[in-house]
Amino acid sequence: MAKAREPDDEYIPSLEKGLAVIELFSAETPEWTLSQVSRQLKLTPGSTRRILRTLELLGYAVSNDGRFRLTARVLNLGFAYLSSQPFSEAARPLLQALATQLGISCSIAVLDERDIVYVARATYKQFEHYFVHVAARFPAYATSPGKVLLAALPEEELERRLKDWELEAFTPNTVSSLDTLRAQLAQSRERGWAIADQEIFLGQRSIAVPLTIGGVQTAAIVAATSVSHTTPEGLVTNFLPPLRAAADEIQQVASALL
Repeated sequence: MAKAREPDDEYIPSLEKGLAVIELFSAETPEWTLSQVSRQLKLTPGSTRRILRTLELLGYAVSNDGRFRLTARVLNLGFAYLSSQPFSEAARPLLQALATQLGISCSIAVLDERDIVYVARATYKQFEHYFVHVAARFPAYATSPGKVLLAALPEEELERRLKDWELEAFTPNTVSSLDTLRAQLAQSRERGWAIADQEIFLGQRSIAVPLTIGGVQTAAIVAATSVSHTTPEGLVTNFLPPLRAAADEIQQVASALL
């Protein structure tokens, strides 16, 4: 909790408590029980319960057998900050350079429960098909960044998200069963990249690799183009090396700003 401060009539103690709870979660301690949060922050059990329940209802946290974990929605709290920081300014030209080099569109996406959300985007000026704007959201199972990000989840968390998931067929190529999806995720985990071949839009192919920042895989960078521009094999041969190089540059920029 914050140190004692001068009285201020506009200060909201409950907001301070809520933010303190969010800040408890980290790569070292990704899960907390109600009693652990209460002891750590010296909050009453009742106050802790209300804060955790509020975070859960708003989609910022999930609970499993009494243990709470943050969701990717918490990243939304940082997007406004990131957009004003040097990292964001550095990522944009790197994305744009890659899009121009390959004559395609490039994006950065994060995982929000079962969806991916695009948080950065660059498009080659002559490439206009399948335009996806920043903040666009798609089911993770049918996208290359979604497969990369799902594959990085701990097994227990992955199975929680896969449970009772009905896979909608957007095209004839969309993955149609959870068993097939699991196999694709295992392959992506082993390779370090994933492809989606006309699974969301007919005529579009994409390849994605992870972005690891601060030792945690937090996002994916994706290169997308039309089927007339390249084959699935071409994605790996021609797009994967520069995509990985761009990911390395973005990770270096992000690490320098931590």
